[in-house]
Amino acid sequence: MPRLKLDDVLDDDDLLGEVKLSGATASTEDERVLQSFEEINLFIDRHGHKPGDSDKTSVSHTSVSERGLQMRLAGLLDKPDMCDLLRPQDRHSLLPPVDIAPKSLDDVLDDDDLLGADSDDIFDLVHVKPPAARPDKISERQHCKDFEQFKPLFDCCASEIRDGKRKAIKFANESEISAGEFFILNGIMVYVAQVGETQIRNGKKNARLRLIFDNGTEGNNLLRSLATELYKDPNGRRITSPDAGPLFDEQPQEGDLQTGMIYVLKSLSDDPEIRKLDGLLHKIGFTSGKMEVRIQNAHEDPTFLMAPVHPVATYTLYNINKVKLEHLLHNFFADARLDIEITDRFGKKVRPREWFLVKPEVIAEAITRLKDGTIIDCRYDVGRSEIIPIS
Repeated sequence: MPRLKLDDVLDDDDLLGEVKLSGATASTEDERVLQSFEEINLFIDRHGHKPGDSDKTSVSHTSVSERGLQMRLAGLLDKPDMCDLLRPQDRHSLLPPVDIAPKSLDDVLDDDDLLGADSDDIFDLVHVKPPAARPDKISERQHCKDFEQFKPLFDCCASEIRDGKRKAIKFANESEISAGEFFILNGIMVYVAQVGETQIRNGKKNARLRLIFDNGTEGNNLLRSLATELYKDPNGRRITSPDAGPLFDEQPQEGDLQTGMIYVLKSLSDDPEIRKLDGLLHKIGFTSGKMEVRIQNAHEDPTFLMAPVHPVATYTLYNINKVKLEHLLHNFFADARLDIEITDRFGKKVRPREWFLVKPEVIAEAITRLKDGTIIDCRYDVGRSEIIPIS
């Protein structure tokens, strides 16, 4: 299935606005231009072609971020003074060659600067602008070496926006930034892959984030820095988490009490043994609070396999005993439970019990059968990887 592009699902000029040329961390005009050009270089490093050359027959097949980079490159090529600044970084020969008009032989012979004293070197470039110093801040965003691990998450998010399971809403508060969340910054989708240790200073929390960008780059930014840039961007957006709806009712009724939620997660572990189970291995968990808070420090929690996780689906619970429901679901999929031992950061051995080798659509079917009561007449067949009637 071809990758869904952000512009396929966010056909809203008001939302995406104009792709900016200025970088998120640059402090001067030259630095912003250099950072913008470096993002174009990184795109070519990853994809092997210039922005806009992926499918010249159909603009609709080009992602929002790629079209933005294509616009940036065109704008830079229209400014000769910018080309001089960027030439030292032009490792893909994107800029036009320097056009030096030839002189006549008489002009050359009459040029005292060229044929001067014996000590002069004819190859000394005395009129060429020296290479511009590359600002350190450009290095804050670099090529994401394991982007293929995150690419399906961007595809899934785009699909869920198209299906109405997610919405892009205006960014309002830095407390919305947590692991597993998506944002749109300067027309580029951003995924918060990891949140480091939280620190409180002057009553404000802060933490180091690992951010993955839809254009194949990543950054190691502070939480409050990301919040500042989202505030500054008039089109900065937070993408809501998917919610499959309340259990046992399509809509909560008056007087209903929300008792928590079921959440289904996939692991983003780098462990080869876990990565080869991608698409099949899922955690079925329960929480009475916010899932985003629950998974924030997943990389330090053996329950989450000591690795970041990504939400696949959530189901809100109303007037339900979540402990009994948890036992029912876990027992239903007991034969598919992953048998694994994880060492936590203190060296203690832990055996997580909430990870199952079950496809998300099968989990969704089990939830549906919980809602209509037919789950008691079925069982999960591990060999066939499907729910079948009890014979």
